[in-house]
Amino acid sequence: MPDDRSTVRTAGAVGVPAGPPLLASRLTPAVLPRPVVLRPRLARLLDEGVASPVTLVRAPAGWGKTTLLASWRQAVTEADPDAPAPAWISVEAGDDSDRLWSYLAAALRSVADPGGDPAATPVPDRAPRPDELEVLAAALAARERPVVLVLDDLHRVTDPAALAGLEFLLRHTEQRLRVVAAGRAGLPLAVHRLRLAGELTEIGPGDLAFTADEVADLLTAHGVAVPAAAVERLRGRTEGWAAALRITALALHGQPDPDRWITQLGADQPAIAGYLREEVLAGLEPADRDLLRRAAVTDTVCAGLAVALTGDTDAEGRLGALAEDVGLLHPDGGRPVWYRCHPLLADLLRRELARLPAEEQRDLHLRAASWYAGNSRPADALRHALVGGDWTTATDLFVTGWPELAYDRGGPTGPVPAPPPAEAVSRDPELALACAAQRTLDGDADAAHQHLRLAAGHAEALPEPRRSRFARLVAAVELTLARLAGDVEAVRATA
Repeated sequence: MPDDRSTVRTAGAVGVPAGPPLLASRLTPAVLPRPVVLRPRLARLLDEGVASPVTLVRAPAGWGKTTLLASWRQAVTEADPDAPAPAWISVEAGDDSDRLWSYLAAALRSVADPGGDPAATPVPDRAPRPDELEVLAAALAARERPVVLVLDDLHRVTDPAALAGLEFLLRHTEQRLRVVAAGRAGLPLAVHRLRLAGELTEIGPGDLAFTADEVADLLTAHGVAVPAAAVERLRGRTEGWAAALRITALALHGQPDPDRWITQLGADQPAIAGYLREEVLAGLEPADRDLLRRAAVTDTVCAGLAVALTGDTDAEGRLGALAEDVGLLHPDGGRPVWYRCHPLLADLLRRELARLPAEEQRDLHLRAASWYAGNSRPADALRHALVGGDWTTATDLFVTGWPELAYDRGGPTGPVPAPPPAEAVSRDPELALACAAQRTLDGDADAAHQHLRLAAGHAEALPEPRRSRFARLVAAVELTLARLAGDVEAVRATA
């Protein structure tokens, strides 16, 4: 890292006139991980954002927030060697008003009066009084060039009052103070006020996600060569998540078949699973983690379904907080809002779910089936009834709802059901038809035809009134298969 050209250096501690010494390591970024992949599009976002008072870089753990800010700060410093580097503070858990302000004071001095003249910008060393804040605000407002302050891991501040002085300065320095803050969730700033005032630039996971070109650059920087198609698969599987990509790039060294390894990438990869558990899930409330695990029986979840799965009437609020504050869920923007997890996190949660007792897993699927059946999602209801092994409910859902099933386009949500036991099918061949319908809607025509043949093999055991209904239901499944395959002639013949 080049010389930061500020009054704070990388020595062990920085003296404070009154109070314990400050750690210099908290006033400069950590050494960037190597190799560093340059991402000019994000640097441009920060360059544009720093023209307004506050820029927030908000995303869950591992999305490259700190690396981005440190590399951007380095680039800004190199581009203008005569100007002080943007001040840097790494926030730590437990920073109260006095402790955080002592670092704010040191950082502000390093850029506001690099010559060491305390009279130029009078910065108090402890949480300031209102009159001291006004004097400091006036001094900053009178500056020709803005002061840029970077706050990393701002989510660690648990007492909003600790930032009261900083927010006062943002309001009263004529935009001569520019704050770039990074954190995971629940950043203790007046985000809504800043947004409405047009004084806020926001950079989120969607911006931080690596593009396909950036994924290729990262792999190249690590000396890993894979086909372009594998790069696209890796980007899709990780959704551009920086930590997973770096873990993957390191793991691909020495792999005899990198392409195949990428295809099989999941939460069973120890480094990825460990990171998710220690950095993403460990800080959650037990109720939130339980909600995520239970919701993993489906690919997406809404508030009503979450209540059905957990029995928690506050599930809607928890889902919203996990999406907005924590960033672990992605809302679809619809009404009702449906949420999904990152694919690798969903994979890990499903693995945790699989360790629950079989009866508890069955209960979750039957809760899901009941909710879907009552909310006009017959295909999803059928899927979960089959996965839960409730053969009677699955058969009834198919027999009574096959017209709606034929046109249900909700998309698959949840695991693929295992075939029912042979004795269950022999008792009721319509169960095999239900399985054929479910596999048809999933687009698995081969499995659907297998279930149809199995059903036909037991049709003679049905009493005559049901045998006629059975024939009509077979035709309905065959019609749906032909229609989904786009086989016009088969559709006409079956109809």
